[in-house]
Amino acid sequence: MPDSFNPIINTPFDEPCLHYDTNLDGTLNYKRKLEGRRLYNPMISPVPAKKSSQQEINISIPNAADEHLINQIRIEVSIWRKADYPGITRVGKVLLTYWFSNITRNRRLFFAQREAVETGIWLNEVAERSNNGQFILNQLQHNQIINESDPKYNLPRVAFKVATGGGKTVIMAMLILYHYLNRQEYRTDTRFADYFLILAPGITIKDRLSVLRIDTTSLYNQQDYYHSMDLIPPQFEHQIPGLNSRIVITNRHSLERRVYAGNKKTPFDGKMKPDGKKDDNREDFSLVMKRVLGKFRKESRLLVINDEGHHCYYPKAKPSDTEEKRENERAAVWFSGIMEIAQRYKLSAVYDLSATPYFLNGSGYAEYTLFPWVVSDFGLIEAMESGLVKIPFMPESDDTQELNEAKLKNIYLHVKDDLPKKRKSKQELSDQPQLPTLIKNALAQFFENYEKEYNRFIKDYESSFIDAPPVFIVVCNNTSVSSEVFRYIAGYENSNGQIIPGQLDLFSNFDKQYRNPLAKPPTLLIDSNSLEESEQIDDDFKKEFAPEIEQFKREYKFLHPDKSVENITEADILREVVNTVGKPKTLGSHVRCVVSVSMLTEGWDANTVTHIMGIRAFGSQLLCEQVVGRALRRISYEVIPPGKKNAGMLLPEYAHVIGVPFNFMPGGTTQVASERPEYHQIKALPERQQDYEICFPLVRGYRIECENDVITADFSKVEKFEIDGSKYPTETTMGTPFSPEIRKLTLEQLKQKRRHELEFTIAKNYIAFQFPDYKENRKFQYFPQILMVVRNWLDTNISLLGDAFLNMLFHYEASKVCQQIHRGIVATQRNKENITPLLNSYNPIGSTRYVNGITSREVYSTKKSHVNYVVADTETWEQIAAKALEELPQVKSYVKNAFLGFAIPYVKDGKDEKAYYPDFIARIKTSTGKTINVIIEITGRNKEDKDIKKWFTENRWLPAVNKIRNEHPEISDVWSFIEIEDDIRAIKNNLKDHIAKVIGADDVNN
Repeated sequence: MPDSFNPIINTPFDEPCLHYDTNLDGTLNYKRKLEGRRLYNPMISPVPAKKSSQQEINISIPNAADEHLINQIRIEVSIWRKADYPGITRVGKVLLTYWFSNITRNRRLFFAQREAVETGIWLNEVAERSNNGQFILNQLQHNQIINESDPKYNLPRVAFKVATGGGKTVIMAMLILYHYLNRQEYRTDTRFADYFLILAPGITIKDRLSVLRIDTTSLYNQQDYYHSMDLIPPQFEHQIPGLNSRIVITNRHSLERRVYAGNKKTPFDGKMKPDGKKDDNREDFSLVMKRVLGKFRKESRLLVINDEGHHCYYPKAKPSDTEEKRENERAAVWFSGIMEIAQRYKLSAVYDLSATPYFLNGSGYAEYTLFPWVVSDFGLIEAMESGLVKIPFMPESDDTQELNEAKLKNIYLHVKDDLPKKRKSKQELSDQPQLPTLIKNALAQFFENYEKEYNRFIKDYESSFIDAPPVFIVVCNNTSVSSEVFRYIAGYENSNGQIIPGQLDLFSNFDKQYRNPLAKPPTLLIDSNSLEESEQIDDDFKKEFAPEIEQFKREYKFLHPDKSVENITEADILREVVNTVGKPKTLGSHVRCVVSVSMLTEGWDANTVTHIMGIRAFGSQLLCEQVVGRALRRISYEVIPPGKKNAGMLLPEYAHVIGVPFNFMPGGTTQVASERPEYHQIKALPERQQDYEICFPLVRGYRIECENDVITADFSKVEKFEIDGSKYPTETTMGTPFSPEIRKLTLEQLKQKRRHELEFTIAKNYIAFQFPDYKENRKFQYFPQILMVVRNWLDTNISLLGDAFLNMLFHYEASKVCQQIHRGIVATQRNKENITPLLNSYNPIGSTRYVNGITSREVYSTKKSHVNYVVADTETWEQIAAKALEELPQVKSYVKNAFLGFAIPYVKDGKDEKAYYPDFIARIKTSTGKTINVIIEITGRNKEDKDIKKWFTENRWLPAVNKIRNEHPEISDVWSFIEIEDDIRAIKNNLKDHIAKVIGADDVNN
């Protein structure tokens, strides 16, 4: 690819005049540029795909796209723009001319902003004066109907779709000024609003929108957008101070009716009703109105502006998924709140601004379908073609044997079973971060790429306007995972008080040589736990950042005029660090890496983000787009000067994204299968927990302890340890749909590590593995002998597959490496085996209370189980077994091993580590009144690995677990195993016989 290749083909300030051709498979043909602007087409992907080869097949846009409301409005607004805005008020004409034709502006407004504002004004003042305009208004009014039988649900909504980085907040400011100044000039004109209610989905976005209030803290250098973006013509400046009294900025939560507590409306509030449910009478909505809009006069005209408006909709479904249910509840509060307000005020309009104004999954509408009241669209493709946003590089291929997609494209899919589960209580962390090999590999590859960006920043710092380092984000699925990633990246203090620096040098919060905490730690952990129990904001931090904290307090007064700065908490300071990442002279200016849990999907706009890594499930393409959007905001808007190639355009900026499976699915209506299977949610029932919960150990391996004074090893009969380059990528190719350029993620730095560092690391890990109970003194007198064994193992017992290399062992799970070395050592020992289980580091005990999943298989309803259903893998035998367990009086409770995660590790052919999932666990009462735990397996004669599984269960798992059961109260009862085969019709009798043998009872029929 030539160095001069620039994927940007339009300026951000003018209407796009070129667009890349689109192939039938959804890819962009960047070798072919077409004249004119890309038509909006609901059946074409909002973001292009990228294939390995370009197909010279062109898409013909269906005629229906020409008739789409967005395209019709574009044509009319374009004609009106070229005619210099006829038919509007003098104030409107002055504003449009000042905004878009003022050559003295320091920073021109984007065309995306211009088109949205022009569209809003055209619909408000001009459309009704022409036949085409009236036709469009009728279509829009029809599209706003969501309930034909009750008009109050049909709000006058108008949505503007603007890509991330397109400047939605500036659009809001311009629309507010347009209505406010016109209303001041034309008191009797009902087309303009008296008051403005700006609604946001959360606190972060609400605080960001404070720039829509006039900054009264200073007469100079005012920080509100009206002044900082030069939106006020000088002749109107004297009218601006009155705007603040007409604006309310709040989040959707304020529209929720509060439940009475304390001073109650009636004596029955909070009492039990006859049906056994609590009477939680809520306040009347008039009180909500008084609280939120108390200073607004009733019956006046109100303009509502929804930021991230895709969260505001009327739910038409009751999803079983918990998160979808919560989102629907929040959306209903937002929508019903506006609906109630519309009964008391005259709504001029409800403006929705969003980069993704699509219906969410679970809402009851076709997923990812565009809101029908969207009137303008400046989407992500156009934003990238115009240079408004960074262009993302994403994984395309790698050197593994993965056929469908690069492994780093969807990391969570490959590691989800190896990640710690979320715990309600704070859990004790182990002495080493426990992360799957793929994540360590991915972090190493991605960090190498980040380091190049960082070094470029350092090199250009003096001559560049950029004064904050590039930012690397990791988005995790829960606080347990984020804690592990944070410790691995930033470093930690182990149980011995020893400081372990982070594995990625630029992100380590500790000095590598002296291991002292850095005054300005570059890596930040932000999740619900870190906000509640912030150990990152201590006295040293406050001392080091004293000027920035004082600046934050001054801005806090502006953002929260009703609050005192004396009440600022450490959590508030930590939020401010996050909100100001990449902003010079702020609390977050020094941050290079942010590890978070689902907190950076919206409303977080650091423009220095260059790398995003996802370690979580992404349930929808909407969520993918929101997360990727955090990396798309540009740093520089300086255009190429006149006389140069591509003059007037922006230079491209790039972002890099892994672990976010952005498949760029097309919009439009989702196709629904003609016959949908019936789905059942398999879940634990809280009301049954006390009587029927079953807990079990999560065993990931076994340690066979043998101790001699002399330690040697024989690996002649131990299979070779495979370092699998076909499983873990050593090189990943990153590409973008907008350019033929590719970039490589490699492991070059890992290859450069010295052999003796690997030997010492493995030997140290073996000491910790073999002697974990000695803590302070882990028998380091054996270290020289173990080091010799490790060297022998590395020389003789390693098998490299594909492009693998020896140093990849740094990223392998230490216990797996140590187990294999230990088997060679055990081979030379003569002591009796002493088996101890290796439990999952952070989830040592599993439970039925974590069961939650969806299945389309047949189910059998339960009574004596904590879980509501038994899932049937075959036609009948699971149901028959469950029925027998329900009827047997000796069975206290039982559970089918579905969505349970109960597995028994075993090894096949001496090398293939596998997991065996028995069918049931039951708790059985003995004749003496005690309870035992019984693992039940129901097998056919040809079941795979039947004998091996049984041997490992009886000779490894049971003795290991029964040895340590008293250390864990949840599993303290004896564990046993029974296998049932032969005729399934005799299962009840077989169960009785086996139970009798296990519990030693003769009266099982009683």
